[in-house]
Amino acid sequence: MIQAHREAPLRVCLVAPYDLAIRGGGVKHHVFSLANALRARGDSVTILGPASHPVHEQGVVTTGGIVSVESNGSANEMALFSSPFETLEFFRSRSFDVIHVHEPSIPALGYWATWLTPGVPKLCTFHAFADSPPLPLRVGQKLIGALLYPFFKRGLAVSGAAAEYASRAWTRPLSIVPNGVDTKLFTPPLSPRASTDVRLLFVGRLGDARKGWNVLLSAYRLLLAMGANVSLDVVGDSAGVARLPELPGLRVHGAVSLPELVERYQACDIFVAPSLSQESFGIVLLEAMSAGRAIVCTDIRGYREVAKPAGAAFVRPADPEALARAILSLALDPMRRIAMQAFNRAGRESL
Repeated sequence: MIQAHREAPLRVCLVAPYDLAIRGGGVKHHVFSLANALRARGDSVTILGPASHPVHEQGVVTTGGIVSVESNGSANEMALFSSPFETLEFFRSRSFDVIHVHEPSIPALGYWATWLTPGVPKLCTFHAFADSPPLPLRVGQKLIGALLYPFFKRGLAVSGAAAEYASRAWTRPLSIVPNGVDTKLFTPPLSPRASTDVRLLFVGRLGDARKGWNVLLSAYRLLLAMGANVSLDVVGDSAGVARLPELPGLRVHGAVSLPELVERYQACDIFVAPSLSQESFGIVLLEAMSAGRAIVCTDIRGYREVAKPAGAAFVRPADPEALARAILSLALDPMRRIAMQAFNRAGRESL
């Protein structure tokens, strides 16, 4: 009898570029989910990343040097001034079989992790996408690509959009490995809601202009003016946002725990993703689909690669009237919502 060969457990270091002390963000979601999946198969995983305050989580090691940088339409807290000496000491005190750097072009922690660890195999994953990056950013991509990318054995991207963007500087083939969510965690509600109003849900950083919060707010005001029987739950950090309006049915929950996030998905009827641009994937769409929710989202590259017309209504970006019409149409058609919910959950289970 031939027995299947089981690979020996690996010692893996995942290098994250953004502030680990701040909840949310697709890249951080990807890193922590990957760490959990690797640990489930027996590997030893350490996450190395910057943090603005202590992160009390096993297997996480943090550094300082964080600076908030406006990039790709969003404020990003990254380790621009991370210490190469601290990074070198970290890797000297530990042994790894592989180093996996996420968003390798982001300075500077990923640079030190790449340059200061000769002999350790490395791969990288590209997450970002920009429709029309400015000339300085394109020049910077080329320069960093020439200095950094030869150190990586393999390159990955989370979507076709991310691969296309990375290929401005990465000249070798890129494997596309999409983001994922735990379908055993993000599940549909056990029973239908009894309330007669149609609950909308938005998940994202309100201060990130890319997420389209102001567009959704305008659309919600239009829906109320039309007499639509809807309410809106909002989940996400509101830092940098002026005082939120007091509107009927509007409930702002702020940043929430993972179990509460799942509950918010289960409690909604329609998930709304009004992002304007620069989305390479859209993990929130996967979460909503896994929870069996109908979706209204903008017709942008990263979202088209995730959601399908049978489970989502697509609208033009930055168009509150079109967004309100799409939401109202779906709110008035419960049978269509049920069909979309079933399609989305079945589609996630088949992946």
